Amino acid sequence: MQNNLKQEFFKFSHQRIPIVGIIALIILMLYSAVSGSGVNQALIAQGFGAGQWVTIIMITISSTFVAMEYENNTIATLFYKSSSKAKIYMAKFLIIVLYGVALLLVSIVTTMIFKVTFVGGQYHWTEAYQQSNLIGTLFLNLIGTFIYVLFIVSFAFLLITLIKNNPAVVGIGLAIVFLGSPFSSMIMSGFSAWIPILRWNPLNMIYVMNQMAMPRVFAKVSYLSTFQIVLGNIVYIVGFILVGCLLFKKQRV
Repeated sequence: MQNNLKQEFFKFSHQRIPIVGIIALIILMLYSAVSGSGVNQALIAQGFGAGQWVTIIMITISSTFVAMEYENNTIATLFYKSSSKAKIYMAKFLIIVLYGVALLLVSIVTTMIFKVTFVGGQYHWTEAYQQSNLIGTLFLNLIGTFIYVLFIVSFAFLLITLIKNNPAVVGIGLAIVFLGSPFSSMIMSGFSAWIPILRWNPLNMIYVMNQMAMPRVFAKVSYLSTFQIVLGNIVYIVGFILVGCLLFKKQRV
């Protein structure tokens, strides 16, 4: 496994997409800072939209990282050099997850820089905000984002292994991010008697990004407690990984 991790890290670090992803994140956060009515506590607590931007970037990069093996016809060589297809799959997954952590760290630093740049000392990190303070709410939002990043990356890996079409996977991922929660809410509103079951649907899991920091508000939307929505994400993550890994092991080239 260690050799697989080293190999995948070498391949990933020698591509342009990691740097492009970081630059894109900073630009998108800057866009959030200047495109609205001004920088306020809510925008700072959301990391200048970092949750949404990190998720979008991770969908694209995770799918591309696996798809390139098929596009460059290097998948056969990869299988030949490794004793376990499962180790290849998990090594790729772990490298992408570590990159996701790196993006979240970049978003924290960028948020702090933008706060000083745009509002100076107008808002203090320790002042009360929502059910915590400003810095606490920021970190809770980013923890929720990390959980959902695991969800969306595990799903993207499964999907690219299944259909081997990078644009399609990216498109489906973006549709989930932008349309998933409204569609989930619409379904539950239309079939209210089935809410105890429908609330566990995968589209509903995106609310974990906000519910960690604002449980009272978003529990009314997701119909799940914070514990339940975290548990739901974990179950889906494990399920996606197991199914994706199984499909990858059955690949024939």
